Amino acid sequence: MKVLIQNPLTLSYLQAPGQWTSDINSALSFKDSQSAFRFCAQHDLYDLQVALKFPDDKYDVEIPVVIGLPGRQPATYERFQATVAP
Repeated sequence: MKVLIQNPLTLSYLQAPGQWTSDINSALSFKDSQSAFRFCAQHDLYDLQVALKFPDDKYDVEIPVVIGLPGRQPATYERFQATVAP
């Protein structure tokens, strides 16, 4: 499994801070989802998603990144998303 940060609008993957790629193999990969969320919090990245990519893509999962930005989403949305305090 690969753990990546993805832009849900362009479907590109983070390659390095400020750099994006459509090539999953050249994307920055994290050891686990918590590390990816923490990276987003440390670099003020939001409106993205952490993508869990499996060899069989039918098991892929995308989790929205919401990092303590009150008021950006309705309260019901924020309660059900993965969050990381900066």
